Amino acid sequence: MYKDVIANVIYDKNYPRIQTVVNKVGAISNEFRVPKFEILAGKNDMVTEVKQYGATFKLDYGLVYWNSRLEHEHIRLVSLFKKGDVICDMFAGIGPFSVPAGQKGCIVYANDLNPDSVHYLKINAKINKVEDYIFTHNMDARVFMQNLMIAPDPEAKSQFAAANCSSGEIVSANEHSMPNGNNNDVQEVCQESLDDSSVVNTAKRRQETSNEGDVACQEEDANQTKKRNNKKVKSSGPLPVKPWEHIDHVVMNLPASALQFLDCFSGLIQKRCWKGSLPWIHCYCFIRSSESEELILCEAQNKLNAKIAEPIFHRVRDVAPNKAMYCLSFRLPMECLVEETEDNVQSVDG
Repeated sequence: MYKDVIANVIYDKNYPRIQTVVNKVGAISNEFRVPKFEILAGKNDMVTEVKQYGATFKLDYGLVYWNSRLEHEHIRLVSLFKKGDVICDMFAGIGPFSVPAGQKGCIVYANDLNPDSVHYLKINAKINKVEDYIFTHNMDARVFMQNLMIAPDPEAKSQFAAANCSSGEIVSANEHSMPNGNNNDVQEVCQESLDDSSVVNTAKRRQETSNEGDVACQEEDANQTKKRNNKKVKSSGPLPVKPWEHIDHVVMNLPASALQFLDCFSGLIQKRCWKGSLPWIHCYCFIRSSESEELILCEAQNKLNAKIAEPIFHRVRDVAPNKAMYCLSFRLPMECLVEETEDNVQSVDG
């Protein structure tokens, strides 16, 4: 076969920079959208590292999905985010949107159904030093969004937080934080403990210094303690947020079926809890030559059960002669918010 000859030539000309040559076989049909490859030359190992826009991504091509042709789209979308924005990445993969968003100072709730993708997402968050900004989850995207938007009962733990304590399905990249941002109490306790410890240690050192009668050393010690505490605060990551109150962007990077998940936004957000403007939804999809943007928009509105105002279609790239990948961006319609029910009002009055 010519493919074997070509593979060996590529391998011989590029070794050791290229250590494995593979060929994609068949169509993507599995649950996790992972392509199948056959190894043609080199070692039997598809673990590698790739670099994009200053970020490093480690992955196993045999276990997760990655497409380097989407680099410009990753850059384009992340350029819309601002520092401090709250991002919800429903189909995060190994982090092509989540990691650069974290590097930009955004707080990211990243989910993927593939446990291998979540595994490498956590690795990539650490490699790029943004693990304090990315909270990872491994579950169905609908369940992920529904649980993320549950407003907690102030007198009881929320269902999402309880699941985090009892199930391995939800994993936080920050071991001291709840993945839905319900970590106010935890962070306050940790911070109080840190502050108390610092006060005790500082007082002890000051007493020892005072006994020696060296005032200059005492002042120097206090300054050093202050510097150390400042470093600890800086490394603790962003303050916890409440996603049921506000999210800025939702990324739906699963073009084969993301449109089908738009129904989860109907009645998802409680109007009484929400603060600020509604989030931008960025839904990726395929449009064939026999289809139109109007047809896709109609399908999206049917799923939302609401009219989309000022939709934006961005053509990402052609994936086949009669098929193109698009990103449909729009502000979530007000009709998707759910009002407080009579049952809730009665229970509050009671």
